[in-house]
Amino acid sequence: DLHVSNLLTYCSLAAATGAVAAALGGAGMPVAGALLAAAALFDALDGAFARLFVRSVRQRQLGGELDSLVDAIAFGLAPVVVLATLPDRAVGGVSLLWWIGAFAYVGGTVTRLGFYNVEQDEAHFVGIPTPAAALIWSTALLFSPPAWLVAALLFGCAAAMIAPLPIPRPRGAALGVFALWAVVLIGRHALA
Repeated sequence: DLHVSNLLTYCSLAAATGAVAAALGGAGMPVAGALLAAAALFDALDGAFARLFVRSVRQRQLGGELDSLVDAIAFGLAPVVVLATLPDRAVGGVSLLWWIGAFAYVGGTVTRLGFYNVEQDEAHFVGIPTPAAALIWSTALLFSPPAWLVAALLFGCAAAMIAPLPIPRPRGAALGVFALWAVVLIGRHALA
């Protein structure tokens, strides 16, 4: 059931795919970082956008499933692929640690999304949301982090996503601040 209400979810997937293409194709980290931030921005807005449309129960359920599947790709796998193209990715023992961290990060992403799908708490997230992790990566890409720091951030983000910490769901001004963070990153990467 393709429905226009899922348009921003697909835009998030397109931005994340573009980030991977930019990193692998040599367009560089500024483009990849901006597109990761754009994916997070689309995700922040997709729920409100979807609620503008009259949808059947099946269409609402499908929209929720698409959102989580796209989040797993856009905020789990895509950042790892982008980070793997950094010039100072890793060698030797740091490389093994880096890839273990990459697995922990993607595993933390899908675990966090699975937990979210089961719980459906309207007031709180448990652990940091996956789009917030993408904005952490977009921010880090501004500074060309060394491999050891990327590995530490991979483990740190993985732990933060699955930590049993209730985080209030951003609404109103808090959602505006999150969206502003993404917009500032898009602009900052565009100037790099």
